[in-house]
Amino acid sequence: MTPTMKWLLIAGGSVFGLYGADQLYRGWIEQPRQELTANIDKLSDDIQKDNQTRFAAQKAAKRLDEYQHRALPADPAIAKSLYQQWLLDMVDRYELASASVDASQPTPIEIKSRTKRGKRVRIGHRIDYSVRGQTTLTKLTAFLDAFRRASHLQKIRSVSLNPLGNDGRLDVNLSIQVLCLDDAASETALSDWTITEDAAEQLAQGDVLVQRNPFAKGFAKALRDMELKAITVNRQGATQAWFSTSARGKIEKVEAGKLIPSPLHEIFVATIESDRVLIRFNDSEHWIKLGESIGEVVEPASANTSSVPSNTEPTGIQ
Repeated sequence: MTPTMKWLLIAGGSVFGLYGADQLYRGWIEQPRQELTANIDKLSDDIQKDNQTRFAAQKAAKRLDEYQHRALPADPAIAKSLYQQWLLDMVDRYELASASVDASQPTPIEIKSRTKRGKRVRIGHRIDYSVRGQTTLTKLTAFLDAFRRASHLQKIRSVSLNPLGNDGRLDVNLSIQVLCLDDAASETALSDWTITEDAAEQLAQGDVLVQRNPFAKGFAKALRDMELKAITVNRQGATQAWFSTSARGKIEKVEAGKLIPSPLHEIFVATIESDRVLIRFNDSEHWIKLGESIGEVVEPASANTSSVPSNTEPTGIQ
């Protein structure tokens, strides 16, 4: 055997030896380590999922307890009668005129059974109500605020509002849905839970909508009845503008920097001079003279929004 052949055999043996060592390393060390790492990752994911499931179950248990206390009584007939009476009381309290409250027949609520495959179990009933009446935006806002502060399992599914004439009244149609659960805490009464002070502070105020009343824009009769009757100085030296605020001649004495009392509009008295008053109405300013009504002075601005009326802001007024 020549020396060259010997070196070739040695080199070939070394290659096969290194390949065998690599296979042994992969089979005994690398592969078991990869499998162990994969098992650890899988176990970590399972633990995380189990923790998430446990936390979700704890939240669901607390929510279920809350629902049981807020739900209407399990007996749908009792629940239907009690809630309808509650709605009627709300209608009377917030003065919805020509009001009606109607209820549908209770509809069973069913979910999939957790213990019996392919079976469904009843957990309660839902009842739909319709409330219709006529009111002002101010009273409707108060009604809705009281509704959302109530603790019953209830929600408003739809709201329909239609202005009636030019006096600021609205035709209101509400669609309401409530739930009564078989596991309700009370069998004969509605929930008496009340909203906490912290939660009440987080509720958005509804008076902004009232002040910006989108249904009262234009020249409602109420604006024509608001006439500047007099400008006086009281005993304390404060200048006051006297406005009639109704067709019956009711007078409101308003100082500069205050609003004219009105359930339909936000009318701010900015400046009072000896024979005229500067008011702010729907983000625009208007001068009103003695004997004029607010409806008269704001009409030109609304009839032609592309032009600025001559009495909007006279020269020299800052």
